[in-house]
Amino acid sequence: MGKDIQKEMRKQMFDKMEADLQKSCKPEERMFALHPDEDHIIVSHALFLMMSKPLAGKLPGLKGLFLLRKFEEEMLTAYLTESDEFPELLRYCNLLYDMLPYELAAAARNAAIASKVRKLQVIGMVAAGYGGDMEDDTVDDILDDMDFDRNNKVCIHVIELMMPQLNQLVEREKIY
Repeated sequence: MGKDIQKEMRKQMFDKMEADLQKSCKPEERMFALHPDEDHIIVSHALFLMMSKPLAGKLPGLKGLFLLRKFEEEMLTAYLTESDEFPELLRYCNLLYDMLPYELAAAARNAAIASKVRKLQVIGMVAAGYGGDMEDDTVDDILDDMDFDRNNKVCIHVIELMMPQLNQLVEREKIY
C-alpha cells in the first residue's frame, strides 16, 4: 500500500473518530479544552508518554494506548524536526487521548488488569492536568530540553527528573 493511500486512510479514520466524539462530547469537555496553548498540550502528551511507559508493556491488549503512545512519539519527533506533519499528528494524539478513557473504562472490568488500568487512568489525568496547569517557564524548559537520544528516540531529561514527583501525584490521586 502506498504511503499516500495509507495517510489518506488514517486521516479518514481520525475524521470519523472526531465526528463520533463530537456527538458524545462537547468541545469544552474535551481533555485539553482548558489548556492555555498548544505548548501545554504538547507537554501533557510528553508527560503521558514518559509516565505510561512502565505500564504500556504490561497492557499489550490496549490498542488505543499502543496507538496513542506511537502517535505521541511521532508527534514529538515531528515537533523537534519541525515537520509539516506536526499539526496533523498533534490532532491525532488529542483525539486518541480523548478516546482513551472509554477504552480504559471497558478494560477496567477485567479483574486481572484492573489495578494497572486504574493507575493508567490516573496517569492520564495527572499528565493532562499537570501539563495544563504548569507554569509557562517550566513548559518552555521542557520543550527546550526535548531532544533525541543515541537510539533516535525522543528523550526529555527535565521530565525524567520530575518523575519521582509525578509518581507521588499519581499515588496520591489513586487514593481518591
